[in-house]
Amino acid sequence: MSESESELPAGFDWRSITPDDSPMGLPDVMANPVHQDLAAAKLAPGDLAFDFELPIYDFSDGTREKTGRSFGLQSVAANRPVALVFGSYTYAPKTSSTI
Repeated sequence: MSESESELPAGFDWRSITPDDSPMGLPDVMANPVHQDLAAAKLAPGDLAFDFELPIYDFSDGTREKTGRSFGLQSVAANRPVALVFGSYTYAPKTSSTI
């Protein structure tokens, strides 16, 4: 077992979420210096986050409808503190045993 593979949660089957034709597995990606650099925080507490602007959609009827409005980080952060939470909501394990 590689060093990066041993950093994965016990029992996590990374092969179950890796396409058969993938040139790299999760341990390879995690050990890659480029990935490690991208994963490292470049901001310190108190630094301003990079500005971004995203469209706001209405999902109230179960479909994505454009509202014509947008969310801009700096325009909101100028008036009040903002907490950004990053995560993925797209991963669905193939079986409950991979959790």
